[in-house]
Parts: sequence; structure tokens; C-alpha cells
Amino acid sequence: MNVFLGYGMVVLFFCGVLGTLYVHRRRDADFTDYAVGGRSFGSGYQTMSVLNTWFPGSVFIADAGMAAGSGVIGFHLLVYGLFAYLLMYLMSRRVWMWGERHGLRTQSDLFGLRYGGTASRTVPALIQVLVNFPMTVLGMQAMGLIFYYISFGRLSYSQSVLAGVLVLVARQFWTVRMGMRGVVVTDFYQGMIAYVFGSVLLVGLIVYLAVNGHGFARLPLERLTLPAGGDSGGLYLFALTFTGSVGGWCLSGMFVRLFTADGVRSVKRSAVFVMPASLVFAGLLLTAALLSGTLPGVSDDPDRALFTLAQHIGGPWVVIAIALCVLAAQIGMADGVLQSVGTLISNDLVAVYRPMDDKGRLLAAKISIAVYTVASALVANLGLSNLITLSIMAYQGVVQLAVPQFLGLFWKRGNRTGTVAGTVAGFVTAAGLSAVYPTFIPWLDGLTSGIVGLAVNLAVYVGCAYLLPQSTAERRRVGELFAATAVSGAPVARSRTAEEV
Repeated sequence: MNVFLGYGMVVLFFCGVLGTLYVHRRRDADFTDYAVGGRSFGSGYQTMSVLNTWFPGSVFIADAGMAAGSGVIGFHLLVYGLFAYLLMYLMSRRVWMWGERHGLRTQSDLFGLRYGGTASRTVPALIQVLVNFPMTVLGMQAMGLIFYYISFGRLSYSQSVLAGVLVLVARQFWTVRMGMRGVVVTDFYQGMIAYVFGSVLLVGLIVYLAVNGHGFARLPLERLTLPAGGDSGGLYLFALTFTGSVGGWCLSGMFVRLFTADGVRSVKRSAVFVMPASLVFAGLLLTAALLSGTLPGVSDDPDRALFTLAQHIGGPWVVIAIALCVLAAQIGMADGVLQSVGTLISNDLVAVYRPMDDKGRLLAAKISIAVYTVASALVANLGLSNLITLSIMAYQGVVQLAVPQFLGLFWKRGNRTGTVAGTVAGFVTAAGLSAVYPTFIPWLDGLTSGIVGLAVNLAVYVGCAYLLPQSTAERRRVGELFAATAVSGAPVARSRTAEEV
């Protein structure tokens, strides 16, 4: 009986998703409309869209597992989130205005506009396609964990992974058809389940733990204190926090959210709104996970802490409720990633070398999403166990886009050569060190490979800026870009798009 309850609730959840999609369906006017949802969403949709991307289903598993198994170090999720939202606020004006005035559709489009040339677009796009693959596969495997628990022992884990993958693949039919508009409108519905209902559920779990003698007083002291050096090194927490803050905005699925807003005001308001929402949800999640660490069985597998807690409470409904929250969060993240990657492949790889009209771009994007989804599903179903390590390595690589992205938005001097050379040098450095030190580097007091890569990247970028100064024409072009966003309301003539540079 329990299995019918579990899968019945999943069916109801997807009925809500489909209902939301069909209520908001409309024909896209062109490829830009498809890629960025017509730049038509207000701060409410933007806030939930950011949450549904920033907090994927993995936060209920991996991040909660870190708090349950290692203690308060898991709360770094709160700290780097606040820095990330501050970055969102600071870069919103220039990113949105450049995007709207120059018809930008992707993060790589922004690189192409700021630095000019083909390589400044294709290199970031290639990095995004590579690094998002293991993350997508891991997301599909996380779906397996959801279906495993709501089957209540009827399915094996491998069968559950297959079921979860099939459901996620089926969901992409609507992602392919409706583009980013469909992603954003369902983010709101999914976010209400994952973060609003999820927060209420987490309050109940915390109360249950406290009432049943699993409060803070029962936690060992080492779980309530931050590590000071030790095996991981004194700089490990800094490395986690810094790369988390800047790295989130280097992911294509996250960055494109800045283009979907209907104006700078909506982006800034959503950055302000998402801060307290994030503090409440993530604070409750990590507190519940931290307290659950005293339950029998949690230390054996911290990543399943919330599900283990649900089983201690007893009855199917708590397990199903947690599973639905994870499902809603994971679907939102997967949709955004797949849509953004499909658009990147079409817009910044295929169309760069083979010019095509909007119809051709749409077709290329849809085919890319379909192929990428099927390839991810096939790998996910293989049950490979080292993908988490590959995913960590991938994140250390994608964070290398932070140097040309943030310096390019706030410093006029950076150039195309420094962008390409610095990004490649940083990516290769991070990948090479990650192969030997997948988590942290002991002889650098806990710094991660991504931090070292960023140092190399920054040195090359700044060095090229001074050793290979921009031409007069390039300085004028970049100066005009910055001037166009310097004065609010100033009339600005249409400039060249990223493709025309």
C-alpha cells in the first residue's frame, strides 16, 4: 500500500508541473525568446527561480549529510550563499542591460560581447558543456535515491535509478518544447514545494528531534566547533566558501537567470528577497541534519540523514514528504542545466562556426538537449561510483570562469588574450591538481585545486592586460559598453551584438 501512496504523490506532483506549463504556454517569438523566456519575469518568479537553481536536490542529501556527519562546518552553505547573492546584486545592472541591449542569450554571449572574438565565447561554452555533464549524471542518480525510498523496499537501488532517470528524461519533453519560459514558471511551483512546504516540514522534524532528546546538548563538542587546521588544513573552510560564492555564478544554468528578468529592478529585488528565504530554508535544513547526527544509523550513511530520520519517526508520509521536496528541488535544477547547455551548444558552438537563422538555432538547441539528456541517462544508469569525485573536480574547473567574468564586468582593461589564456591555464591547473588531490591540497594548508587554478588564471589575465594593452579601437568599444550602463535612463544607441563583434 505504501508504494502506491509514494508513486501516487509523484504522479500528483507531475500533474501540477504539467498544469503549470500549459497555463503559461505561448509560442516563442524567436530564439532569444526561447533562450531567456522573453526577459519577462518579475521579482517573484526570479526569486523562486534562483532558489530552485541554487538549492538542488543534492542539498537535501550531500549538504545535509555534511552537517549530519561533520557538524557545523556544513553551515558554510549559508555563508557562501549570502556572498553569492551580494554578487548577484552588484552585477545585475551591467549583466541585464548588456543582455537586453545586445540580445545576449547565454553567459558565453556575454564573454563574446565584452572581449570580442570567437574563442572568448567557445572556450567558456566548452567548459560548461564538460563540467555540467557529471553534475547532471549525479542529479539523475539522486533521483534514484528518491524513488528507492518511496518504493518502500519494492525496488532495488539500481531499479530506482532507472525509474528516476526515465521520469527525468520524460520531463525534458516539455523543457525542449517550451525553453527557458517553461523552466522559470515551473521553478515557482516546484519552489513552493521544495522550500516553502519544505521549511514547514523541517520545523516539524527539528521539534521532533528536540522533544525526543536529540537537541544540541546531545551533540559532541567537535560537531559544534569549526575545524582549526587538522587533517584538512586551516584554509579548507575558506576555500569551500570562496569557490562556492563565486562558482555558483559561473554555472550556465544559474547565470542565465539574470537574463530572464524583466528589468534590473527585478533582478535586484530578487537578490534582496532570496537572502532571507535562503537563510530560513538552509538554516532549518542544516539544523535538522545536524541534530539528526545523534540518531542510530545516521553516522553510517550521513547522506541519507533525512530519510533515516523519517524512518525513525515511522509511517510513510514523512518519507514521502521529504522525497517530494528533494524531487521538486532536483527537477528544477536539472531543467535549468539542460536548457542552458542546449542553448550554449546551439548558440555558442554550432552557430558560431555554421551561421543559421532562428529556426536552425531552435532545432540545434532541442536536439542538443535531447542528446545530452539521453547520454546523461545512460551514464547514470551504469551506476558508476566515482562521479562525485569527478563532479568536485568539474566544479574546480568551472570556477575558473570567475576571473574573466567578474573582472570583465568591473574592470575595462582585461582583454581577449588574457581571457582565453588565463581560463585555459586555470582550468588545466585545477584539473591536474584535482586528479591528485580531489578534495584539498595538504601542503597548501587545505586550499583546493580551484583556488590554485584561480591564482594562475588571475596572474595570466592581469599580466596580459598590462603586457598586451588593448588597441585604441578596442578601448573605445569597451568604454562605450561601460558608459552605456553608467547613467540610468541615458539614451543609448544599439551597439553590435556578440556575434557582430
